Amino acid sequence: MNKPFALILALAMLSQSLSALWVTAGFYANRDFIAKNQCENRFVLDSPCKGQCVLMKKLKEQQEKEQQQPDLKLKEIILFSQASERIDTEGLPHFEHIVRYYPQPEPHYLFQTEQAIFHPPIS
Repeated sequence: MNKPFALILALAMLSQSLSALWVTAGFYANRDFIAKNQCENRFVLDSPCKGQCVLMKKLKEQQEKEQQQPDLKLKEIILFSQASERIDTEGLPHFEHIVRYYPQPEPHYLFQTEQAIFHPPIS
């Protein structure tokens, strides 16, 4: 269950980071169609553009889209804070410091190995 989820999550993160690669790959896969139908210079004969203007526009749009996404930064969360102030105890009555030692619990298991199973190989 965890492995497919981790794989899907990793692929989603990878595809998001390689979005410019997907735009460029799509451009080169459809370069002839883009040069004939979508290029700004498609009516100019022997134009050296060959659809590069469309690629640059799409890459610029993709970059703007990435910049519009919220900037995710790590935030520091303080989970523990120790007070470092001293408390004046001279005016307080004296309290006895009681230390209680609790006996160790008895183990309910034994570390004994079965000699019939665990033994050196017979040569």
